[in-house]
Amino acid sequence: MDLKKLISIFAGKISIGILNRFSSGATALPGLVSETFDRNILKKLSENLRTGSILITGTNGKTTTSRILSCILKEAGVASVHNRSGSNLTRGLVSALLKTSTLTGKIEPDLGLFEVDEATLPLSIPQVLPNIIIINNLFRDQLDRYGEIDTIRKKWEDSLKLIDRETYLVLNADDPTVASLETAGNAKVLFFGTEDPKQGSLLPPKSADSLRCPRCGHNLKFEFYYYSHLGKYLCANCQFKRPNPDIVATDIKIESLDSTKVNFITPKEKLKLTLKLGGVYNVYNTLAAISAAVALGLDLEIIKKGLENFEAAFGRQEKLEIDSKNVYILLVKNPTGFNESLKFLLNGNEKKNLLILINDRIADGTDVSWLWDVDIGILKGKIKSLSVGGTRSADMALRLKYAGIGDNFTVKTDIEESLVEALRAISVNETLFILPTYTAMLELKKIFAFKGVAKPFYED
Repeated sequence: MDLKKLISIFAGKISIGILNRFSSGATALPGLVSETFDRNILKKLSENLRTGSILITGTNGKTTTSRILSCILKEAGVASVHNRSGSNLTRGLVSALLKTSTLTGKIEPDLGLFEVDEATLPLSIPQVLPNIIIINNLFRDQLDRYGEIDTIRKKWEDSLKLIDRETYLVLNADDPTVASLETAGNAKVLFFGTEDPKQGSLLPPKSADSLRCPRCGHNLKFEFYYYSHLGKYLCANCQFKRPNPDIVATDIKIESLDSTKVNFITPKEKLKLTLKLGGVYNVYNTLAAISAAVALGLDLEIIKKGLENFEAAFGRQEKLEIDSKNVYILLVKNPTGFNESLKFLLNGNEKKNLLILINDRIADGTDVSWLWDVDIGILKGKIKSLSVGGTRSADMALRLKYAGIGDNFTVKTDIEESLVEALRAISVNETLFILPTYTAMLELKKIFAFKGVAKPFYED
């Protein structure tokens, strides 16, 4: 009998019970409590997942990808343990497992579906021993926490050496840093990517992060870019180049803010779909989820039905209505994500109403210098109303001023006051686009839940 394990589970479950009484999501603290009693509890609980686990990581798109894949698994009748709220450190994984385990550690669902923080992937692999690892992308994010891209890539490369030949490594072929991980271990590799030059650009975006070859350090030559450093590339020095993807997205047509037509080509056949999401970056998230489903051997008809049942996660192109006014929430946490969100919301000719909320708490990253790498200038002449809020609202206001947006906007530190002001500035049936950092988004969710227009984030 493993007494340490039993005490760890019992303590974690006590924490869940207490937190639930206070209407908390119990998404992280129970796992932290359990890990205090047994630092190997994640490994011990994961061992009871009969069909293994899937780990999903990357700078952007983890939550959306995992939500899409969750819908596909549900359609396939596969019961999964999922850290659905996005609590993606090891404590979040343990918390999710505790909620479905017995006091002895038996897990009812068959499969673990876990999104993991970039820095958590190397810690999770030896404990979870996943069947499938999905790596979406790698961008600069929270430099105070993670360091530069090369640091994270090296940690990923080292941890991938631990996986065996039965594991699938699902990689984004269009991201050179991610694609270069193909040779990191002995896994079976499945590449996904886009083949639609009309969605690309011949010039590198201002926020492009990784334009050097991850193998030899020489400059990469890009035929075109989809966004940031994602595109079709070649290193003339060592001949490293974009691999041919196994699962491909073609004929992309973004029809509206929440509708995109795409043809997906898989090793079996084509899937013609209308996604309930906008933006090329969400095509990549969908590609990643489809690739994992293909690796699991799921039927394409099941994949299609699962995608049809998908609803956006909180803060990720989430659409709400409050006081007969529409609200779109687009999470921003790094230059690439911010730029893509701006491109997404500026689609069309009409001027937009915008609320930007910038916090600098631990989960956001305390260094907000990344705001100066955002292409804020594209807002010129395209804004009808603008408000700024959050703990670093003054920094955002300064960035807007230097980008030539002017100073005809409100600046408040308090999130709720900023929201009230922004909603007051628009008319009934108009749309307010909100771009919050992570903790600002959580504050918004509390406000919207209190008003009864959205569920708490842990119930979403």
